[in-house]
Amino acid sequence: MGITPRTQGKSGSWGDALLSLLSLCIGELFAQRLGAILRHMHVQWLKRLSLPRPAGGLIVLLLTLPALWPLIPAGFFVSDDGRFHVYRIAALADAWSHGILYPRLFPEFGFGYGQAVLNFYAPLSYVPGALLATLGVNPATAAELTIALGAVLAALAMYGFVRSLWGPAGGVLAAVAYTYFPYHLTDAYVRGALPEHFAFIFPPLILWATTNMIRGGAHAERNAATDKNTNWALWGALAWAGLIYTHNLTALLMAPAWAGYLLAVGARRPRQMVAAAGALGLAAGLSAPLWLPFLAESRWVGITLGPSDGYQRHLAPLELLVQWQPLYHYRVQHGGMADHPLSWLIVVLLAFVAALFLWRLARRTRVHDRAILAFALVLTLLAIFMMTGASLPVWMPLAPLLANLQYPWRFLTLAATGFAISVGALPALVSPAQGLPRAVEASNQRRSYAVLAVIVLALLLQPLLTVPAHPLPFPATDAWTPDRMWREDAQAGQVGATWTGEFLPLTVQEQRWALGRPREGATDGAALTPRPAVRVSRVGYDRIELVGTIAPLQLRLHQFYLPAWRAAWNGAAAATYPTGELGLVTADFPAGEGRASFQFGPTAAWLSADALALIAALVWAAFAWRGGRADRRLRLSAVILLLCVAVLGLNRLGVGPRAWTPRPVNAAVGDVALLLGFDVVKARGADALDVTLYWLALRDVGANYKAFVHLLSADGAVIAQHDGDPVGGFTPTSRWRSGELIADRHRVPLPPGLPSGEYRLRAGMYQPAPLRNLPVDPPTEDGRVDLGMVRWSGRP
Repeated sequence: MGITPRTQGKSGSWGDALLSLLSLCIGELFAQRLGAILRHMHVQWLKRLSLPRPAGGLIVLLLTLPALWPLIPAGFFVSDDGRFHVYRIAALADAWSHGILYPRLFPEFGFGYGQAVLNFYAPLSYVPGALLATLGVNPATAAELTIALGAVLAALAMYGFVRSLWGPAGGVLAAVAYTYFPYHLTDAYVRGALPEHFAFIFPPLILWATTNMIRGGAHAERNAATDKNTNWALWGALAWAGLIYTHNLTALLMAPAWAGYLLAVGARRPRQMVAAAGALGLAAGLSAPLWLPFLAESRWVGITLGPSDGYQRHLAPLELLVQWQPLYHYRVQHGGMADHPLSWLIVVLLAFVAALFLWRLARRTRVHDRAILAFALVLTLLAIFMMTGASLPVWMPLAPLLANLQYPWRFLTLAATGFAISVGALPALVSPAQGLPRAVEASNQRRSYAVLAVIVLALLLQPLLTVPAHPLPFPATDAWTPDRMWREDAQAGQVGATWTGEFLPLTVQEQRWALGRPREGATDGAALTPRPAVRVSRVGYDRIELVGTIAPLQLRLHQFYLPAWRAAWNGAAAATYPTGELGLVTADFPAGEGRASFQFGPTAAWLSADALALIAALVWAAFAWRGGRADRRLRLSAVILLLCVAVLGLNRLGVGPRAWTPRPVNAAVGDVALLLGFDVVKARGADALDVTLYWLALRDVGANYKAFVHLLSADGAVIAQHDGDPVGGFTPTSRWRSGELIADRHRVPLPPGLPSGEYRLRAGMYQPAPLRNLPVDPPTEDGRVDLGMVRWSGRP
């Protein structure tokens, strides 16, 4: 590889003219030195050094490690969105513990009213963290390890791609430039945007597969060339599917960039271009479980309100586009224009590469893969342009699509990709003709190593030394329970661990900031008569079932309504609909004895998407396994892919989800509620018991009563307790509606050194002023419902 001179430069050439122009811009001394380097530095840098593949990858890994230092302190770190992703990792791991492999609903989000986060948001970046959390790692630590994994894989992906173009020296430079691009670090440590950070893995892989798909087997026999192109098309399909499953907005950005790359590299090879388009189509099939339900069902939630023109407030004026301080400073203008400006080092290196490229072209010297380098430079410049106010005429007609990006600086992901590829071309741009004396070549080689080291060091240190790394304590108990998330939502006036309420169903009429507060103007309603004689027979992650005898009953879940909720009476479908200012899931059940159930999904869109993914996986596997010509990696990937699709499909059809039967109670607390049953488990990460009370509201409630759980010793003394508003304090009883089922978890902290043994649980409700317990039926002396005995020995 490298470049091969066609003609020698002459006096008065375009190259000399370019150097004269540079001398006016950057100074005579530097221009002369640049000219000397270009004319006399005849060495191929590290490209001439024979580096084994593992050695190059190890160098990249070692150079990536300094980028991970903000992850070293215990706990987590302060960021915009990082905490949200910790909660989602914990929620995904919790769903797995209940046997739900692709949970579209997180029932504890939104103050316990449920949010269908993964029905509309890409899940892949949460999978590594959830795997670690399942193994017992604190979800906050698991999120940090996922950030580290994303940084390392992105660096290796960029190294592999650029190494295939311009050798190991170029690969190392590109990997460092990609890893330490300020916006890449910003995504990790300032914004805490874990999915967007993880998405940096895939653009180099997509371009790598596309390049080899276009060029593979050009000089080989036809059958061998076809096999090689097909193999790369299959890898490209997986890379595209990975990006779509990781961050849909990055995929939206990458699609036109990839189309431009395809035209730049493969315009003269229409057959290969068709194969590349086929790879994208195959990826669309594999990722159908994400995008098809999104398109079919996003009209139910805030996403359907569409993009705003808020992007205009973040278009950067040209004078704020570049930051000229020696070290990069993050987010100088938070919430305004130019939140994430370029560094001067990026501008200088980009100009330097462009100047070298133009100088080579002016000398009419062949540049290897010059179409790719030209594309990278143009991509970088166009991405930067789209961040500026000058691009507003482009944004406005495309706003129905582009405004979904929310912030123009998302284009920096493309800028980072183009910049890294451009910097990776540097060793090839200065590679020489052959035939110099050995002593001169050795001297220049040492000088080249020094220059390379300086560039790598500058790329590394200039943005790294000022990365904000403010510790944020995040114990496991805070990650595994939703209480902290609910408190943060209430303080911010938000819901569901987001800033925009995009997952909030449109049927919710209450203001977001008021969801966890008492209902204004609440009054007592008429009690249900006759009182239902029911019990909770089965509970699952996203389902519940009651059995017993009822009069005609309007039954509600403590969950926001979405049409994916299904209800049934004795196996026959019952219509669901929203009621009240919170749009709770509601169904009408007839009088009699029977079984009433609620379950979230599956919808027709989910099942159709699963079928498309299965077809795409079968097609992918068939091509991978064709005629015994596929390599072992493809065959193994085909087996894994089919296994994953089959397991997920069976899980969707009901194989694997876990359900349990709460302990029955069936006691009335005044005319307010029936206590149907309870669960008790050892709290994760804490010496405490999590006691979940299952209430059935008997009427609309005007007052705010407190619920309590007491743990008693053998002599009847209270040794531990928890009391407060139900559902973590964010569902006051004035929010309760007649016929509503509420799962009310209370964490009862245990005294240190509590000896093993059996202890009695009691529960109930009380009126704060004047203080009194509500009467219970069957009656007790102290107005507390006896839940029975639990055994404590480190595990109940």
